[in-house]
Amino acid sequence: MLLFMVEVTLNSTSKKVPITVLNISDKMPKKTSKFDNINAAIKAIQDDGMSQKSAAKNFGVARSTLQFKLKNPNKQNISCGPSTFLTTNKEETLKGFPRRREDLQDSVKKILDGQERPNPFKNNLPGIDWYKAFLRRHPILSIRTSEHVINASSNVSEYDIKKWFNDIHSYLTEENLVDILNDGRRVFNGDETGFSLCPKTKCVLGPKESKDIYEVAKGNDKENITVMFSFNAVGQMCHPMVIFKYKRVPQNILDSIPPDWGVGRSDTGWMKSEIFYEYINLCTLIYLFVIIGTYFE
Repeated sequence: MLLFMVEVTLNSTSKKVPITVLNISDKMPKKTSKFDNINAAIKAIQDDGMSQKSAAKNFGVARSTLQFKLKNPNKQNISCGPSTFLTTNKEETLKGFPRRREDLQDSVKKILDGQERPNPFKNNLPGIDWYKAFLRRHPILSIRTSEHVINASSNVSEYDIKKWFNDIHSYLTEENLVDILNDGRRVFNGDETGFSLCPKTKCVLGPKESKDIYEVAKGNDKENITVMFSFNAVGQMCHPMVIFKYKRVPQNILDSIPPDWGVGRSDTGWMKSEIFYEYINLCTLIYLFVIIGTYFE
């Protein structure tokens, strides 16, 4: 806010008049009418008896928006601007996961080809502007990077996972080893990770709240190396093992690996059963006896 004194002449009489000037930064921020805030504001008005003015101020919603929503409760998610070329129900059918941008555009083209609906797209194929508008209309979506999983892993169900844990618990009970589960240092989770020497990934669409997005791999990946990691339930890490695609690992590579790490080799660079047994003997058991060996005395 700036204050100026301006000299004004009226009827041959000069007088200084104060004038205030409002800076752009002093203007009220534009209110955003997000659906969550709108619903919360309407609930406060209807259930708690809050006034429309107070609800608009507390929830950051334009008062006119609240008035419209209260007068038209059956109209949902009304947006400004021209209508979309596909109906809302049609766009909902396009939200399968994961999906690349090209797949989404091709799906729209197939719909328009079958219906012969007038549209501004060249050959019925929407462009990047339509794609960006589609993401704005569906804020639940975001661009994510997918992780490849093999077809066998993609078919594992929740029942399979629970059954595996039940079988493990039954085995430990039969062998009188169930006390292992009471000590986090003796409970380990191991997994192998492949590091591609020529990585190639693409972005896909997926829900924003999802932590990981997976996609079934198509064909074989290029050459890679595999690293086996294991952690126990208290956060301690065993010495890892690196598996190379060599019949004989070069000496310069062996010299570059930490001495307490394991080194394996296979024709494909992937983990095999005999390498896994070697990992258990050389890395995991050594770790158990060296790091927490006093527990077993």
